[in-house]
Amino acid sequence: MSELQDASVVTAAADVARRDQKRMSASERRQAILDAAKELFLTKGYAAASLEEIVATSGGSLTTVYQLFGNKQGLWEALVEQTCAKVTAPLHDAMTHHGDPRTVLKAFAARLDALERSRETAGALRLMLAEGGKYPELAKTLFANGPDAGKQIVSAYLDAEVAAGRLVIADTNIAAEQFRALVCSDTKLRNACGVLAHVSPDEISKRLDTAVDMFLKVYGA
Repeated sequence: MSELQDASVVTAAADVARRDQKRMSASERRQAILDAAKELFLTKGYAAASLEEIVATSGGSLTTVYQLFGNKQGLWEALVEQTCAKVTAPLHDAMTHHGDPRTVLKAFAARLDALERSRETAGALRLMLAEGGKYPELAKTLFANGPDAGKQIVSAYLDAEVAAGRLVIADTNIAAEQFRALVCSDTKLRNACGVLAHVSPDEISKRLDTAVDMFLKVYGA
């Protein structure tokens, strides 16, 4: 296929996307742009993914992107905030139940482990390792809305359990970091490097039980 034919195919695809975009509501249009940006950022990297390509994939126009997000960094920040909110919501739900700390911590550990094994987490880590040095604000946004937000959720739960007399912890921020380290181990790094071995649900459950047991052995009342 010639370069002229290639350009025609791209133009035709963009025209179809724009026609489809006209039938979208404002919220659907915004989500389509975020979905396209997510896929392109993860597959091509932040620097290589252009706004023009995101628009060609999602439909709409550059004017719409600028109106909704300001620029590419604004689009990244909106994507990170939305994605992390979806991730931390179930973590927050797991932490809001009171009663037996072992049950609550195991539920949180299971959700956290699933997150660490996800394609999105692996892609985000690869992206940050590749481009975080050039775009430090991207990494700051990701950590503020992801790991730091998750740690705050755990810390708040631990504070409540200390107040209820079920746990004995001098510094819940440090304890939250320790719990995450026990649960995650090197799962995220192995996932990002593509060397995460497949393990059965029973094996995962056993490992998470061990992490919770170790944590409660130190901090249990």
